[in-house]
Amino acid sequence: MITATRPPDGLVGPTGEVRFGVYDQPCAKVDLFRTRLRTLGVPMPGLWSRFRLKEWQHYCLILPEAMVSFAIVDSKFLHTSWCHVVDRTSGAHFEHARQGPRLRARVARQLWNERTHLSARGYRIEVFNHLDHGEHRISIDIDADGTLPAVHLAMTCEHDLDAIQPLVVVLPVGPNRGMYSHKVALPLRGTLRVGDREHRVESEQGFAIVDVHKAHYPRRTWWNWATFAGRDAAGRLIAGNLTHNVNERDRELNENALWVDGALHHLGPARFEVDRERVLEPWRVRTDEAALVFTPEGERAQSIRLGLVVSEFHQPYGTFAGTVRLEGEEVEIDGLYGVCEDHTAVW
Repeated sequence: MITATRPPDGLVGPTGEVRFGVYDQPCAKVDLFRTRLRTLGVPMPGLWSRFRLKEWQHYCLILPEAMVSFAIVDSKFLHTSWCHVVDRTSGAHFEHARQGPRLRARVARQLWNERTHLSARGYRIEVFNHLDHGEHRISIDIDADGTLPAVHLAMTCEHDLDAIQPLVVVLPVGPNRGMYSHKVALPLRGTLRVGDREHRVESEQGFAIVDVHKAHYPRRTWWNWATFAGRDAAGRLIAGNLTHNVNERDRELNENALWVDGALHHLGPARFEVDRERVLEPWRVRTDEAALVFTPEGERAQSIRLGLVVSEFHQPYGTFAGTVRLEGEEVEIDGLYGVCEDHTAVW
């Protein structure tokens, strides 16, 4: 049984030890960069902790006729960003992306009043994290590039902390190595323009799945991830997050949960059944409480091989169906939209 507690003043103690846990509210001080890392039992200098920290913000924006997923990733030796757009009516999809060590980029250290942003020629993404005002504001301006249309987006994710509880964890991914994540599904409103086509969405129609992530992953790592959001037959906002990764203590500490109209319900360990050679075939995802089938409609994929750095990434998108048993209720998942992910990395 997962028990959420109040977050500590900082995620790292005075001697560099990580404070693992599942927390019931956002962390005001996300200081994993202060972790005292060891290599072969030897304490490493503080700069090594900062260099090894992987940081990103990933958003999945689900609209009635489109989906936009984007990310800003700081791997320290490499900055990466993409904006993937899916037309849910036609099935067409495309992606703008930028990658390089010298891109102007920054991932916010905290979510109360700070920006995450990346800019390059013809490409700008900014997220203003403003939990003080109960919102995240997203701005995307990407020029047309060859056959790829321009993308312009101005949207607000509404986050009333009294109504919607985020999933906040610090999980062990190695000896004194922590993975901090803040995930939440939020109502979304604003405008998306793709080429000449404009999408306007109000809060009851659009959803944003927010994934804020900082981790001292081991050099070789992997994960499977599933997330989705939508409304059930009763009009309630239903969303889920399920992960299986290098965390070996996922019975007591994990990031598996279901939201029902903002109320967060923790779930047991998640396991994925997927053929990595056929990721567009249906996936099965299970916990003690949940039995879900994910049916892909397409995918975003990326392969990075830069010397000793390798990243193999598949993110199919599609619909989820199944049931999740909660205390006193069985929640039906019927055609809710989202993504799954299969990722292996050496970094």
